[in-house]
Amino acid sequence: MNRHSQSRAFTLVELLVVIGIIALLIGILMPTLARAREAANRAACLSNIRSLGQAFLLYANQYKGATLIGHISDEYQWNYTVNFADSSQTAVTHMGLLIDAKLLQTPKSYFCPSENDPQWLYATSENPWPIATIPSATAHHTRLGYGTRPGFSWGKDGSLPNPMPRLTRLKNRAIIADLLIGPTYVKARHKTGINVGYNDGSAHWVALTNFTNSDWAKIEYDDFGPEHDDSLLNEKVTPATGVWAALDRN
Repeated sequence: MNRHSQSRAFTLVELLVVIGIIALLIGILMPTLARAREAANRAACLSNIRSLGQAFLLYANQYKGATLIGHISDEYQWNYTVNFADSSQTAVTHMGLLIDAKLLQTPKSYFCPSENDPQWLYATSENPWPIATIPSATAHHTRLGYGTRPGFSWGKDGSLPNPMPRLTRLKNRAIIADLLIGPTYVKARHKTGINVGYNDGSAHWVALTNFTNSDWAKIEYDDFGPEHDDSLLNEKVTPATGVWAALDRN
């Protein structure tokens, strides 16, 4: 057999060179793909918030201007719950009334596609969907992936704020956004900012540097409590302060 007609195998050095080139290409492409995926997620998140804003407008039209913003109990960070469930009770609360009113019927519109924590993802063991309707030892609250402007207290039993917030009185106010519980929640999603919805149904991107403050920036993951309320929104002073006030359009 003619030796020139024989197939030539790769040497070990050549194989290592090929592997090295492939690894280099992957290293170059992966960040680009990650950025493209996040850009798509960010756009989808913004679309979700616009959909929620439109549902808020529809709700206000049906219920004498009422809107479903606020927080649970005395914690401004607790502004995302649609159903409170434990061993003794279940109660639809807050944005859960949008679901009851059938104004936004696409479940995934309530959740940010950049979120990875199962507590704020659609239909996980930590975040059941459909919502629990029967009290039990294993019943979990259902949380949405977005939070609303605090300042109006909802009861764990589903009781409404008194007075109920009115959409027409919230001119230029930010009313719904990516989770603002603390900086770690922002950086776990879009990293450099958040999507924000306003009382007129519009929504847009706001960079982290435009709304952070020193007290809010110190809040760590899973650090909840009314002691953080003023860092989120303090309307006892003029002008108002806190991250939600910084999101408002003046």
